[in-house]
Amino acid sequence: MNIANQAARWLTRVAAIFLLVMMGINVVDVFLANFFDAPIYGTYEIVEFTLAIVAFFAIPETFLKNEHVTIELIDQISTPRFIQFLEMFGLGLTLVFFALLVYYMIPPAIDFVDFNEVSFDLHIPMIWRGSLVLFAMAASLVVVALVFWREARAFFGSGGK
Repeated sequence: MNIANQAARWLTRVAAIFLLVMMGINVVDVFLANFFDAPIYGTYEIVEFTLAIVAFFAIPETFLKNEHVTIELIDQISTPRFIQFLEMFGLGLTLVFFALLVYYMIPPAIDFVDFNEVSFDLHIPMIWRGSLVLFAMAASLVVVALVFWREARAFFGSGGK
């Protein structure tokens, strides 16, 4: 789990760096456009590319730290054991979701390569963004599997307490 924590932390740091890049390019673009009537060519595509990294690279650490948004509707009237079961069940569904997501993201990534798809303005190969998102989703799948395993061991190892 320590390797997963370090890898997830590294991905979050990469996401933070790209968030700074995204904010910086927007600020500079708006400044140049307003004061010199010279916006940065391709800003939209650069922001789109960095946004994909920012959004998807932070997901693994969110799962490891259990910091995603949850709604506690029945926690006040349920037993801790039932809550633990619901959390494990939710992680199981999430695991299936990420597995399907990764599986169904592979064909479009292959299409990016086969059709040599590029962005409109800067002609950045779309496989770059696609492969980074696919990598982040695969990392998320691994992390969710590890968290699910940990929670399942805790649930079944507690002996019905």
